[in-house]
Amino acid sequence: MLYLAILICALLFAGVAMTVNEGLWSNAIALISVMLGGLFGIFIGVPAGNFLGEQAGKGPDNAWYFVFAGVWGVFTVSVLVIRIVADRTSRTKMRFIPLVDKIGGPLVGVFVAVMFASFAAYTLDRIAIKAGEWKYSDSPGFAQSVFTYARAPFWNVANSFASAEGIDKTFTASNP
Repeated sequence: MLYLAILICALLFAGVAMTVNEGLWSNAIALISVMLGGLFGIFIGVPAGNFLGEQAGKGPDNAWYFVFAGVWGVFTVSVLVIRIVADRTSRTKMRFIPLVDKIGGPLVGVFVAVMFASFAAYTLDRIAIKAGEWKYSDSPGFAQSVFTYARAPFWNVANSFASAEGIDKTFTASNP
């Protein structure tokens, strides 16, 4: 469990390091891509993973592997498609006032990193940890704190979307 918490912290650090030099327009598209990709991953990937698990004939003990792969597979494909569509439809990047671009780019880049790390923590918490692969009782307080605070941003986005659209909230309903 401690290694998973360190992995989430490393994802956050790497995300900040990779997006801090990008401009406001690129980071805004990346933020939209990560948020929409995460929503597609949760609301399309979970049923897809369950379907794959049923088709493979695996028992409920191994079903979380397929759900996890389905969520991350749909997330990856949807982020790629959204990014390609955004790049094709917006051939010229929007230009901002240099000061706004200089301050807003890294700020939105931090939001991109937070949402990506939050999606990773959310999927680990809701799929692998909930399946019993890891337990919070076996981990130090640091790991519990990392997962409690890291999964909250994406959980709020997913829960708000599910509430607004009237979608079944079985995957998002319980409080993180």
